[in-house]
This record gives sequence, structure tokens and C-alpha cells, in this order.
Amino acid sequence: MSLRNPERGLFSVKGLIFTLGLIASFIFVGAIYSILIRPGANKADLANSFGVDVGSSFSSFFVILKDYEQQMCLSLFLWGVMILIYKFILLKSEAKALGRFAPGSEGIEADPEVELLGESRSISRQRAGQLSTVIDSKSELPDLRNKILPYVMARGLERYHITGSVPEATETIMGRLEVASEQQESELSMLRYLVWAIPSIGFIGTVRGIGVALQRADQALKGDISGVTSALGVAFNSTLVALFVSILLMLLIHLLQGGQEGLILRLQTFCREQLIDKLCDHKDSQSVVKNSDAPEAESSV
Repeated sequence: MSLRNPERGLFSVKGLIFTLGLIASFIFVGAIYSILIRPGANKADLANSFGVDVGSSFSSFFVILKDYEQQMCLSLFLWGVMILIYKFILLKSEAKALGRFAPGSEGIEADPEVELLGESRSISRQRAGQLSTVIDSKSELPDLRNKILPYVMARGLERYHITGSVPEATETIMGRLEVASEQQESELSMLRYLVWAIPSIGFIGTVRGIGVALQRADQALKGDISGVTSALGVAFNSTLVALFVSILLMLLIHLLQGGQEGLILRLQTFCREQLIDKLCDHKDSQSVVKNSDAPEAESSV
């Protein structure tokens, strides 16, 4: 994720995960169902119809998962996990970028990628322009390309170099970080949709199972309740699997969201303490120079 070069297009990594990942998840889960789950469930149903104990704990598990609603829920869950893995990898790369510029804050014993202060105690306008150029060149490195921190630092230093105003540089830096936070939040919309869609699919299976059970009510009145119990199994098992999967997916989303919010907070802290607080306000420095020159002028008079 980058404010400058966001990933777009079908053939980007994000586009491939959102398209080919969806197709691959349905194919993979479908193959598992065809090879393992449905044959095992049919074997268990056949054994139960003859009153034979299969003797395997997986048989009841296969029976719970055998219907199409559960298959669709698991396929969407796998797709969501692919998206989450991609997001966690991006989050880790952003943390590594922060560690390159602020190794101490990340518990890394190494020299920073760019020495902001150099031999002085503050960052002047001239040095801000130099640092902006250096950081822009560093951001072309493979492990720093399209990362939040180099882009935000370069734009803030560039703004300070042009205007000489610390408030404007602060507004630029914090504004870019806020945009990055909102962009990360917006990219979770598909995952939130999956958390809503998976239970909905489970409820569809519940409605379908209850409808089939009602159609077989006349068989139950005649003494054959196997059809009704099988349909009710579809109704309850689909909801059970869907709710369990959505709870697990929501937990992973909360972990990702917490990591993203923590990253933005660490970036804000670094920019505030190591960058903004080190900028020398041009207006303040001019007023200090004028005030220091005033006593000399009075003494000469």
C-alpha cells in the first residue's frame, strides 16, 4: 500500500489475490470435498442407515461439512485468509521500513537508513531539501518502494524546505499519515463483507433445510423420520459452520486492524519526536536574530 503508487489493476499482486485467489479457493475446497469430505459423509450415512458404527470421529465431522452451503462458506473463508495473509505481509514490510529509519524504536541494533540531524541539533531548511532528495532516492530501493514512512517524511521535509514553516510541514506529515490510515481502513471493506456474507449463506442453508423438512412432513407422519432429520441436519449444520467460520475470520480481521492502528501510531510518534520536533522554525529564528541585533544597535547609538 502506498499513497504515491497504490496498487491497481488486475495483474497487480492485490488484483491477482482478489481474482485468482477467489477462483483458486473455490477450486481447492471443491477438490477437497470431491476427494475426501463427501465420500466420507456418504459412507457414514450409508453405515448409519444399516445401523453400523463407522468407528471414526471424522465421519460425523464430514457429515456436518457435506452440504453446498458449508462448502461455499469454507471457500470464502479460505479466500479471506489469503487476503489477510497479504495484508499481514504488507504490515510487516511497513514495520521493517520503520525499523530502517528508526531502528531503536523497533528494538533493532543498527544505524538508521538516513541520519536526520547530522552534526547539528536541528534540521534547517537547506538540510530539509537535501534530506527530501535523499529519502526519495532511498524509497526506490526494493524493500522501501511504495512504503508509507519514506513518502511521508520526504513530503514533509519538502514542504518545510519550500515554506520554512513548521506548522505547514506538520500538517503535511500528519495529513499524509491520516490518509494512509483511512486507506488501510477502506481496504478492509471486502473482508467485512465476507464476515457478513458467510453467516448469510449459512442462514440460506437453514431456510433450505427447514423447507425440505416441511416437504417431508407427510413421511414423518407415516413413521419415516429419516428424511426430516436429514433436512434438519442441513439446516443446523450450515448455520453452525457459517457462524464458527465468521467468528474466526472476524478475530483475524481484528488482529490485522489492531496491527495497522499500532503501525500508524508508531509512525506518528516517530515523525513527531524525530522529525517535526527537530525542525527549526524559520520565522522564530528570524525573530531571535532580530532581537539579538537590537541591543547591539542601541549600544552603537
